[in-house]
Amino acid sequence: MRWQWLVVLMSGVLGLGSPVLGQGIPSPETGSPASGGNLSADGNELRTEGDWLLPLPSSADCLDAVPERGWLAVGLLEAQAVALLDGASGDPLWQVAVGFAPGVVRVDAARQVVYAAGPHAPGVVALDLLTGELLQAYGLPAGVLDMAVDAARGRVFASLPAAQSLAVIPAPNRQRHGSEPPQARNLPLPGPPLALAYAPERGSLFVGLAGEDPLSLLVVNPDNGELLARWRGGNTPEAMVLDAQRQRLVVLNSGSQDLTVLDLDRSGEALQRIGLDWRPTRLALSPDGRWAYVTSRNSDRLQIVDLEAGRLAASLRLEGQPTGLVRLGDRDLWVVAAGIPALRRLVDIEAQVGERETEAQIPSSGNRGVVTGRVLDIAGQPVQTGVLRLAATSTQPQQTVRIAADGTYVLPELPAGLYLVDVEVAGFPPTSTQVEVRAGFVSSQDIRLPPGQPARQPEGIGLLPDEPVYSDELARHLSLALKELQPQRPVILLKGPLGPDPRFEPLLPLVQDLTLLDRDERYTADLAKLKAVGDALGLRYILLTHLQISRDYNRQGSPLLNTALRFLAPTVPVEIPNFTPNQLRSRGVVVVVDLQRDRPGDRARYYEAYGRDDVGGDPLFEDAAAGLFRLQVRNMVPVFIQQWQANNPFAG
Repeated sequence: MRWQWLVVLMSGVLGLGSPVLGQGIPSPETGSPASGGNLSADGNELRTEGDWLLPLPSSADCLDAVPERGWLAVGLLEAQAVALLDGASGDPLWQVAVGFAPGVVRVDAARQVVYAAGPHAPGVVALDLLTGELLQAYGLPAGVLDMAVDAARGRVFASLPAAQSLAVIPAPNRQRHGSEPPQARNLPLPGPPLALAYAPERGSLFVGLAGEDPLSLLVVNPDNGELLARWRGGNTPEAMVLDAQRQRLVVLNSGSQDLTVLDLDRSGEALQRIGLDWRPTRLALSPDGRWAYVTSRNSDRLQIVDLEAGRLAASLRLEGQPTGLVRLGDRDLWVVAAGIPALRRLVDIEAQVGERETEAQIPSSGNRGVVTGRVLDIAGQPVQTGVLRLAATSTQPQQTVRIAADGTYVLPELPAGLYLVDVEVAGFPPTSTQVEVRAGFVSSQDIRLPPGQPARQPEGIGLLPDEPVYSDELARHLSLALKELQPQRPVILLKGPLGPDPRFEPLLPLVQDLTLLDRDERYTADLAKLKAVGDALGLRYILLTHLQISRDYNRQGSPLLNTALRFLAPTVPVEIPNFTPNQLRSRGVVVVVDLQRDRPGDRARYYEAYGRDDVGGDPLFEDAAAGLFRLQVRNMVPVFIQQWQANNPFAG
């Protein structure tokens, strides 16, 4: 199957799947401005012999290497094309238009295939490594953020964050001759996947999940989607690289701004966690596994980490904001920068870092560091006043630091280690938190306050739907009815068909993975999360809506028709079934939580209403069923209102 959006141009000839040979990607002349580059470390100019700036037709974000041949596969964003370049000469081998911005490019050198995809692409294309010819296009349900190649078994894995799934894509069959081409299959995941890495000798795929879950790294069997283990990684693992020689996994965490090195032979035990100065985005390793190269989001820095020493060795200043990078050979590091149509080759960086390591690091005083950040309320807004009290230690006296008017704070230089900080802000209960000071770093750590005591008695009603389909429709209709039933109380639809209420949106993390009731229908400790939402928005009650639906068919057939059939053919025991009438069933449940009276362990109060449709349409397609289910939801609202009028749950 070939997609209509895939357009490939050939120089002088038009043909699907044909490359543009020799399309002018100029190779810089020796001595020209493009043939050399400056690499500076915190203002100290550092020039390496052989640095090279190679112009491109457009900017790029991702690239991959073919080390055996010295080639580079580059995804050209504005040109919506993939190019293969000779890393030694800079000459283009081919360039193919793919009809989308290829933000992800991976090479399977064993099968000579280049895979290209992107966050906004409708799937993955497979191109011939030698010619650029289109081999196959794979349709996917969402865009791709990262890919990993299993060269031994001829397949590639793609992370689909929007679909919360993993795509397993078989290599194109070059010998199919009219047979049905292989198709991708999707494996569901418990959260949006980000980075991928595959360990062929273990047969395991490592998947980084978005979010702040400490168990952010999944170990998955890609053959059947089985979740083998969950390992403790970092916050938002956005990139990862497998060091097969040392059997360790290097994970780049953009949320916690660090590198985590995990030991594969010890079930993912963390060997070290190395802090970074700037929020990272992409990662590459040196061939010997000692050095990690990290590009930085919204920064011009290339951070170089010494994995043996377990520390940041240098932060080097480059032109623009470096994004994608890859090692090619023992000496060359190729880097692309956002918005700049060029490839930069850096040669022997490690040797230069060894000579200039002291100059390249952030100035620090011995084993000391600084912590800065913001103090935020539960809605994520900065507070405007208050103090932080740093508890005394055996080597450090107690200190008091004032919170600035914009909510920021700075803890001055302190010896490396963990410190307990007491936070005092008017209108909020006193709280304590722990901060980590890292030697030679300015660490960033925000402090979030617990809910404060509301200035007035909360009286509002909030409606929060569960995830199943049509639950948000039920919440929306109930919110309109409650405004008439309880006109003295403000009613907020916390999350509806059009998304969350702007006042509730900063509080969404509080209700993610909410488990409010146990098997005995009693409140769990997660009730405190709803209380925090209520305190922040002035709510006395929160109504949680849930809708269950089912579809079935009445196969009994028409009694009159079957009676006539028995008179005409009495010896033939046949009945004509009827598949037209449909049995659509729905059950709506509303849990009414009194945030002032209900406590963990109390039995929940819930109300039910039912809907049914035995006629349906002829034939009844999915869009018709959706309309009938929505009609059932609307008809449930008067049932709930009657129950609340008979037994008022809002009398408190």
